[in-house]
Parts: sequence; structure tokens; C-alpha cells
Amino acid sequence: MSRQLIIDTHAHFGVPENKVLESMRTEKTYEVDCLLQDLATLKEMAGSENGDLLEDHNFLEDYLTCMEENHVQMSWLHQLSFEKILGYQVLSNEQISQAIRTYPGKFRGFASVDPNQDTKAAVEELDHAIRVLGLHAFKLNPNDYGGFDLNDPEKLYPLYEKCCELNIPVSVHTGITPSCIFRMKHNNPILLDDVAVDFPDLVLIVEHMGHPWNDLCYNMVSRHKNMYLTITAVANVLIHSRPAVFRMELSKMIAIIGSEKILWGSDWTATPNMKEVLTYLNKVSIPLPMRLMMGVKQITKQDIDNIVGLNALRILK
Repeated sequence: MSRQLIIDTHAHFGVPENKVLESMRTEKTYEVDCLLQDLATLKEMAGSENGDLLEDHNFLEDYLTCMEENHVQMSWLHQLSFEKILGYQVLSNEQISQAIRTYPGKFRGFASVDPNQDTKAAVEELDHAIRVLGLHAFKLNPNDYGGFDLNDPEKLYPLYEKCCELNIPVSVHTGITPSCIFRMKHNNPILLDDVAVDFPDLVLIVEHMGHPWNDLCYNMVSRHKNMYLTITAVANVLIHSRPAVFRMELSKMIAIIGSEKILWGSDWTATPNMKEVLTYLNKVSIPLPMRLMMGVKQITKQDIDNIVGLNALRILK
């Protein structure tokens, strides 16, 4: 029997220098305190006993060990800045590029740039990240860089046009976000409907199930051929704390959009319970009463194989 293909479509790793910089901080602003505390709470909600994002076992080598233990063949690494809040980038394009060069074939990199800067400079920075640094895709987190609207025609559309030119997918943070300092209106997945209509050939990966706009998100993804959905982070929390709730959500999203448009991602290190999630997914079953009441089909091995690896491979080899 061949081993199941597993691709983690959403991961980060800690940078030792950031631990040093954080230890040198003399005082924390309200924004810094909220961001670090809320991210720590998210980690604890996924079962981690230590919510410290700057702990000693969340570096690249630790993630590689986690990948090996869980038979993850490839991972998509996502840039994460928050430099305006923290004073340093959580994970830069350059650090991801170095990881790709150090471990050939193991990683794919998702670059990000500040859409609030000069538009021409932002487009050139993205082009540099792909063509020179060797990253493979574009990441947007509308809470970063001071916030922005995902359907902003002046700031974002030139970047989407560049992604079409480069033929690269775009991963977009949607749904609720850790920290009360961010505005949820920026995370509403409906903003991506404009993008999908105006850029029909652009592959859009809608992160985090659009939670709490789940049903809206499922139906939006179902109507756009190049739009995909991830269960990243939300699955980690629900599987750990309310597995029956996630089972209902999974059966519903498969019924609406099909398992061919759903991706798994760990969101390591923010939600590090990778083993728990993969074990659950490979054992999940819909009881007959639930199938009859909800009008959904049994979740098959093919469904899970699609979600944990095959779909990702079709998007980004």
C-alpha cells in the first residue's frame, strides 16, 4: 500500500533572533501585549501546554522533525510580518527563501508585501520575491501592515495582476483573527468574490474556512472554479475541543463544494496539534442518523486524500 500524500499548506516557523529581540523589549505596548497574548491563547486552544510563540522548540529544525513524525512530504511556508506592531518581522520572505534553498524540494514559499506602500514598489517587491528569492506564491493577511481591503482596486488589483502574470496562486487570510486590535471587516471572505469575478483565472485560496462566515464562504467557493478553501487552524481548535462540531462542518463543506476544493494546513506553530488533526481526519466517519438527517454522504478515504495532499499538489507542485 502506497503512503498517503500529505502536504501542509499553511505553516510558519520561529526565528531565534526574534526571541532575542523580544527579550530585550523594555516595555510592551497595548498592541504588542494583545497580539502576543491572543496568539498564545490560540495555541492553548489547540492543546499546547505552552502558549509562548517564542519558545525554544518552534524553530525550522523543530518543524522539520514534526513533518517527519507525521509523514508530511511537503510544506507551504507563509510569510508573516506584523513588523509595525512588534518592531521585527515574525517571518520574512528572505528567511523563507533560505529555508527553501537549504532543504530543496521540501518547501514552497508564500511571499507577502505591504500593499499600503507605493503600488509600483509593492509590485516590484513581489516580483523580486518570486523571480529572485525563489518563492512560489503570494500571501495576503489583511490585518498586517496596518490593515487593508482585499478588494481595493488601487492597492490590491495591481498585485493580483502581477500574480496572474507570474501564474502563481494567492493565499488569503479570512475569518476571525487572533487579537482584538484587528478589524474583522477586513477578513470578510465576501470581499474575495469581487476578486474572483474580476480575475477568473487567478487561483484564490481562502484560509480558515472564512470562519465565522462559514456558510457564506462555502457557497462562494462553490461558484468560482479557481477558488479553494482551507480548514487551517479552525480544524485544529475544533478537533481538539469539539470534534463532533467539526465533523458536521466537514460533512457540510464537502456536500456544498466537494472535497476537491478543500485543503488541509496546520498553521504550525500557532496551532501545533498536527498529529491530533491528521489522526482525526483519517478516522472521521459520519454516523447513519446524521447522514439521514443532514442529507450528506459518508466521508471517504478519497475525500481525505484530496484534502490532506492531492488538491495541494494540483495547485502547486
